[in-house]
Amino acid sequence: MTSKIGDREVDSTRIAANAILMMLSKAISHGCFLLIAVVLARSLTRDDFGTFNQVWLVNKSLLYLFALGLPVSVYYFLPRLPQMKIKGFILQTLISLTILALPFSISMYALGDWLAVHFNNPGLTYYLRLFAIYPLIMLPTVSTDAILIGLGRTKHAALFEIVSKTAMVGAVAAAGILEQRLDLVFKALIAYAVAQSLLAIWMVWWPLRGIKFRFSVAEWKKQLAYSAPYGMATLAGALNDQVDKILIALFYPPAIFALYAAGAFEIPLAGVTSVPVVSVIMGGLTKKFTAGDIEGFLQLWHQSMLKLALPVFAVAAFLMVFAEPIIVGLFSSDYADSVWPFRIFLLLLPLRITVPWQVLASLGETKFVFKAMIAAMTVNIILGYTMIQSIGWFGPAMAAAFTGYLFSALIMVEIRNRLSVNLGRLVPWRLLARVGLIAIVAAACSAAVPFLSINPLWKLGAGLVVFATVYLIGNVKIKALTLDDLQLLWHSALTVPESLTRKQVLGNGTHR
Repeated sequence: MTSKIGDREVDSTRIAANAILMMLSKAISHGCFLLIAVVLARSLTRDDFGTFNQVWLVNKSLLYLFALGLPVSVYYFLPRLPQMKIKGFILQTLISLTILALPFSISMYALGDWLAVHFNNPGLTYYLRLFAIYPLIMLPTVSTDAILIGLGRTKHAALFEIVSKTAMVGAVAAAGILEQRLDLVFKALIAYAVAQSLLAIWMVWWPLRGIKFRFSVAEWKKQLAYSAPYGMATLAGALNDQVDKILIALFYPPAIFALYAAGAFEIPLAGVTSVPVVSVIMGGLTKKFTAGDIEGFLQLWHQSMLKLALPVFAVAAFLMVFAEPIIVGLFSSDYADSVWPFRIFLLLLPLRITVPWQVLASLGETKFVFKAMIAAMTVNIILGYTMIQSIGWFGPAMAAAFTGYLFSALIMVEIRNRLSVNLGRLVPWRLLARVGLIAIVAAACSAAVPFLSINPLWKLGAGLVVFATVYLIGNVKIKALTLDDLQLLWHSALTVPESLTRKQVLGNGTHR
């Protein structure tokens, strides 16, 4: 009995360390995306910045259609496969994505004229067709993180994120700042995609070189049967996430789209926190559910939610108070009107303490995610169109916030049904409410700082000190934050730079 408890504690510690490592790497990755937006907003005209965001909108929307949920299927299948099937599974995933990349690229090229007309942007056609080669190079590598995590090489997945996204920033910044030409920005992204693909192939192939290859059509069909419904749901989710921006593009010129895009984005805490954490624990959730250990499933899930609530609630509350100096400081005073869409999207952050649709996928259910997303997207389109007609370009952001909560509620109810538990047990409501209350108190204590007549950077610094002090003391007081948590975070932060200098970054051929 003691041995089992000890093994469980070791396993829990390993999962926590891997999750925090991926959170740190994703934080750097999303920070790079934000930096790209800042660089381009300041180096390009507002029309060109709007055009860049429109091209990227099309790319992101089509990505989820043609990825077909295959990266998520890797999290589900790979950790459960015997060694003799690993290489075949990974190769069938990469081959599938390579095949799907061709219609992705053709679609982007073919849609150029039609989208240019409907997005009120005659120059859009040229840039869409120029950028159409990007998905052909990039799509086969979108499952790299999932494969490396599935192989037990979380540090290498983190390294891949950091190196690739840093290179992306360098390429875009060089094109944007030095030449200030939009076509060179897209050409720089294509060159980056080539380099990223080569790195991804090397990192995935290295641990597999000593494993024999076995291919099974039956296994391929099983993977597609799992991933296709989830892929359709992910597509619907991606389109739902972009409904507000599509409506703005349809009703307003590129300059207004640039204003909206600069503010109407969700702080990528899901990608930094909940997505890597749920990706790491997804295998454990699947095993516990399969074994009938519902209590263990809930305990693992609750632990992840409570730990993620600490940074998520803090960021949401702090940014709500300091939205204006942050947006103006990042994008310049030309984008001051972007503050309110930014605040509206901050309302979605409390949802990002978990990824409910991925948790539902760990239960083997992917079809309901698609149904729920279609329902949410339908409401989003109708409500967004109605509100853009009545209150203007803030309307779609408000509709997006509402439907975000609607979709999460539908998925949580289905998870409850699958686990056969009541809503009270499904989520640790009381503990989350205590952390949320501390965040509100900390925000209230720092709310006077923005009105001080000091430099904007000093405002942010002073506000952060006040907020962080109250928030940390409050969470230590209610025991939501412990010394062990701080030590684990510090240790994991040191792991990333250590892995960058380690000679055997790619290991010695073993996959575990």
